[in-house]
Amino acid sequence: MSTDDETLALEKAESLARGAALKWASGIFCRPDQLTHLGRYRRRETQRINSIQSRLKSALHSYLEGVDHGLSQLRVALSEVRRVQQALREVQEIWQEGEGSLITLQPIGQLVMEHVQLSVVIQSLPYIYAVPHLIAQTRDLLKNQRLLEAHVNLRELESLRDDVLYRLQKVGPFVDSSDRPNAEAADLVQQFFAGVQGVSEELGRTLSSLARSALGVACSDPSLLVSAVRIIEREEFLDAEESKGQQLWKPPGRPKHWREHFFHALERGVCDRVMEPGPLWDTITVTDLAKHLKELQGGVVDELQSVCSVLAPCVPPHYDLARGVALMCHHGIARHLRDILRHDLPHPALYHVLNWITTIYPSEGMMGHPNFSSEIEVSELGPLIPPEMMEEHLSRYTRNMRVCLSQWIHKALEVESSEWLRDQEPDKDQDGFYLSSFQQIVMQMLTENVQLAAALGKSLVNRVRNAALHEMENSLVWLREALVKYGIEHMKDRTYPTYYTLYLLAIVNGCCDLSSTISLLQPEECSGPMYRKATPCLQTSLDKTKRKACHLLLDELQTDLQPLFRDIPSRSWLTGADTVRFICDKMEDFSQYLCKARAPVFQYLLEQTERMVTIEYVRALINSKFVCRSPEERQLLAHRMALDAEELGTALHTMGLEESALCVPLIHSLQELFALKDPSLLSLEVSGLMAAFPDISDDHVLALLELRGDMTRDLRHTVLSTMHRQALTLPDDYRPIFISIAAPARAPPFCLHPSSCA
Repeated sequence: MSTDDETLALEKAESLARGAALKWASGIFCRPDQLTHLGRYRRRETQRINSIQSRLKSALHSYLEGVDHGLSQLRVALSEVRRVQQALREVQEIWQEGEGSLITLQPIGQLVMEHVQLSVVIQSLPYIYAVPHLIAQTRDLLKNQRLLEAHVNLRELESLRDDVLYRLQKVGPFVDSSDRPNAEAADLVQQFFAGVQGVSEELGRTLSSLARSALGVACSDPSLLVSAVRIIEREEFLDAEESKGQQLWKPPGRPKHWREHFFHALERGVCDRVMEPGPLWDTITVTDLAKHLKELQGGVVDELQSVCSVLAPCVPPHYDLARGVALMCHHGIARHLRDILRHDLPHPALYHVLNWITTIYPSEGMMGHPNFSSEIEVSELGPLIPPEMMEEHLSRYTRNMRVCLSQWIHKALEVESSEWLRDQEPDKDQDGFYLSSFQQIVMQMLTENVQLAAALGKSLVNRVRNAALHEMENSLVWLREALVKYGIEHMKDRTYPTYYTLYLLAIVNGCCDLSSTISLLQPEECSGPMYRKATPCLQTSLDKTKRKACHLLLDELQTDLQPLFRDIPSRSWLTGADTVRFICDKMEDFSQYLCKARAPVFQYLLEQTERMVTIEYVRALINSKFVCRSPEERQLLAHRMALDAEELGTALHTMGLEESALCVPLIHSLQELFALKDPSLLSLEVSGLMAAFPDISDDHVLALLELRGDMTRDLRHTVLSTMHRQALTLPDDYRPIFISIAAPARAPPFCLHPSSCA
């Protein structure tokens, strides 16, 4: 920082200090009576300033003393560094002067090394002569399974070999590093001791063989297995000691890792005993697979029980043999199951494998068995197959299951369709209602598959339930198509099938039962969006199927009634013909079938019957060529319609309809059009008719008024104008009726009256 900057900073600090002091003084001496304390404040501030100055002087003095001490230490260190540099230069000069004499001592170093090697050979000659005999003796001990004695001999041979090799390769202090090690001598020694390595490998193979059949050895001769484990422990100790050493040279054949070989051989033995060869997976049956998995389960349980009770006491506790064998079984089973799942298993067989993995394997009947649950923690074993592979096979199972469901449903529908044609009534339940087996069979199949999937986890349950919902909807579509074909065949010959109506009732009742059980495919806890969306769709499809069967039933009644409605209106009908009586008799005869339908559908059929009769009655009036010739005939027509309404209402009540909400009111409303004597009031009557039935059209009204026989052009124009002014919108809860009745085309305005064209 420059001098000008420092000056500015000091001036700014002084200005701030003066401002702060002025602010403080103005706050203290704001009243004249406070000036009497000015001396006291002056003394206190003077003391505070003196105290601050003394502390600053003390701190500055201490800082200067520390700097002086540090400078003195640096001077001492500099002098020491200079003395060390001088000593190093002197040492370097001495070394350069003696370097030539060291070269002359190199031949002496070579002689010393040779002398050491020869002395080692001379000292080891008595032992070396005994090596072939000791090797042969060790082999005999191995054949007789005297493992501990064989291992003692092997250790003596290895110690001798390692000692000779170590001494041969030991280099003296004056030997050049380019001459170490003496490769020729070391190769010669290793060739001589080659049999020792062979004995070591033979002993290792013997220990591995014992480990592979460890369970049988532990049952027949546990001491032999204990000896093998003791040898392995000794060799593991030696391997550990060698690994701790920092020397560059290591004995040949180390480390042996016999403990790892022991566990590898033990795992091979466990897998050989437990994983017996299975059948050919491409052609396997469900029974064979279930039997194989059952045998695998029993083999694993027996193996682990034997390990815990017989084999574990023969090894040290830190081997944790029970858990180790459990992991071996786990890995072996995992590989075995992956091999099975790689094949194209049939749908039931795939379920058996997945159920075995998720349910049986961790259960108390297998890995969670109480006899070894204290030593084996199932959760530590991990999953048998990776989650992504499990997900893949669950999807594969769902696809296969859906294909099988589709095939089963098609077959069930074929059986059901063939039953519709038989000369025998459908079955009845305990309440006397006709039954259809198709819906129950389909529902049973779907429910069973959902229940089976529950054992494999929530993920599969959701998938299977979703597939079941779609297959149920497909089955209803196929059922509707079959019903259409069934109705077409019946219309070709109405005497065949004999029990056409009864089988339609059975289908309707089956759909009703299905509506009450559909919730089994979607319990309350299933609230996913796909289920909330699928269930209403399924219910809609179910309602469509019920309506299709109901419409076929009503078509049967309509076909019988349509010839009777041709006589309405007519002169014979006006004079008291029993046309409506015959219609009511047909309706009452039909009611004996309707009572075999369950309550919701029964009520629907009654309402549809009323609607159908009403439509046929009104259609007969509108499309008739009948025209009243006199006011008396109009009154007679109105009276006849009133009697028909009463008779039809009585018939509907007899069938089970509590009150006619359509037929009787509509006929009474139309009857008023003909009972009216003053034609000028027709506009008012038509307005009332439109208020009750807002979907009636101009053509309907004009066709009805033509029956009166007294319609003039002006009256027709007045009625139409009234209807146009009173155009109404349909209420939300109103069910149109006239939209189902086709009105005759209106004659062109220039055309003569139809009667004139006859």
